[in-house]
Amino acid sequence: MFEALETGKALSNEDFQTLRSQLRPALLAEQFKLRDQPYPALVLIGGMDGAGKGAAVHRINEWMDPRLIETSAFWMHSDEEESRPFFWRFWNRMPRKGRMGIFLQSWYSRPWYDAMEGRLSKAEFGDILRDIEAFERMLTDDGVLLIKIWLHVSRKTQRLQLTEEAPRKQQNPRVPADADTWWKQYPDALTASEQLIRATDVSHSPWHLVEAEDRHYRDATVNQIILASLESRANTDAPVRTGIATTPDSRAGQPTLLDQVPLDKAVPKDKYKEKLTTLQSELQDLSWQAFHRRRSVVAVFEGWDAAGKGSAIRRVTTAMDPRLYHLIQFAAPTDEEADHHYLWRFWRQIERDGIATLFDRSWYGRVLVERVEEFARPDEWQRAYHEINQFEQQLLDHGSIVLKFWIHISPEEQLLRFKSRETQPHKQHKITDEDWRNRDKWSAYEQAVEDMVSHTSTAQAPWHLIAGNSKHYARLEILKTYCKALKAAL
Repeated sequence: MFEALETGKALSNEDFQTLRSQLRPALLAEQFKLRDQPYPALVLIGGMDGAGKGAAVHRINEWMDPRLIETSAFWMHSDEEESRPFFWRFWNRMPRKGRMGIFLQSWYSRPWYDAMEGRLSKAEFGDILRDIEAFERMLTDDGVLLIKIWLHVSRKTQRLQLTEEAPRKQQNPRVPADADTWWKQYPDALTASEQLIRATDVSHSPWHLVEAEDRHYRDATVNQIILASLESRANTDAPVRTGIATTPDSRAGQPTLLDQVPLDKAVPKDKYKEKLTTLQSELQDLSWQAFHRRRSVVAVFEGWDAAGKGSAIRRVTTAMDPRLYHLIQFAAPTDEEADHHYLWRFWRQIERDGIATLFDRSWYGRVLVERVEEFARPDEWQRAYHEINQFEQQLLDHGSIVLKFWIHISPEEQLLRFKSRETQPHKQHKITDEDWRNRDKWSAYEQAVEDMVSHTSTAQAPWHLIAGNSKHYARLEILKTYCKALKAAL
């Protein structure tokens, strides 16, 4: 694969300056056009150590307006990053629509080094690369212009670079590296690089391979690739991918999964407080054990309007030390949130190891309210099932405990609670015109919930359908389930 990248490509200083005078204004023009586009551009710079990745990024920022570029280097990881799932650090640096981001080192770097140094088998590396390819497809499906550039140098050139013995004009300023170690590992690096590129060089996010022996040729080529990618995308409509078939009309009026939830379940008042105290005491102890074992909980609370999510969450948080959880309530996305992938705002909230993150409404809005209210196109909410499963699997792989609750009530019970909210001054803020509109779409939401459960209830992250006509019963069931999951994980 790499023989074609060791042919001696080079540019004279005169030719380089000529190209620079042509490329720079063209790049700036496309960069300013990008500001008005409904998508971001993300440039990944990867390749061999000593290939000049940092110098190439410097040149990009020199020829374009750096105020419109966010450059992120992931070569050093903080303990804050290490105590969260792997992709958290990248989601936090994703550019918003109309902006460009450059990742110097990316989600490829760590697995590539691990494969090169033998910490991952070929099969294990392949599994990770398949996950990365699926992650990149999720980004490009959402509209991200993903530009992946791989810089290659020969074994001889790499050694000269790392020992700072290359001709001065070709040297790349960098943190000193162990040249002898790299000399020995170079064949393994080539093997890992070839596997990486072959597994992830796909139509929606192809690799651009660049011979980096000559800095002039390298820098000009990198910027030509970025320019061509920006021009091509600006002149081409983003492909709309279709997912599973839309919900057939024949399901209308048929029994649903929610019909099986036993809404007559209740608990005697005289036993409620006793059981509540016992379960909260148990949860308090388990939460501290989870903290000391560095096991995080990611808990999702969904359900009908007026189903009692808030009161159930309060019974959970009352049992926990406030230092051990973070509760977030989500509504419609802000302008900044809408300028990113819908998962961005949730990824950013994931807490460190040992801390619980509780979501009052969550990423499932994509396949519920956004589906029913047609805020998302059918192809967008259809592919969200896979994207959500992938997201939750990444949380699980990191060691998090994922809990998902849907609190179900009957339409009759909801109506009683709506009317109660209208008449009680301290609850009137809880009822809105939107709540009444949603009630008119009960059947559509039932079908959406059934599809959500069938596509996203997995062995490691199942949905728990909680009978909520009795608030006391629902609170106890959620606490029981929460404690049971913690005990099993610990």
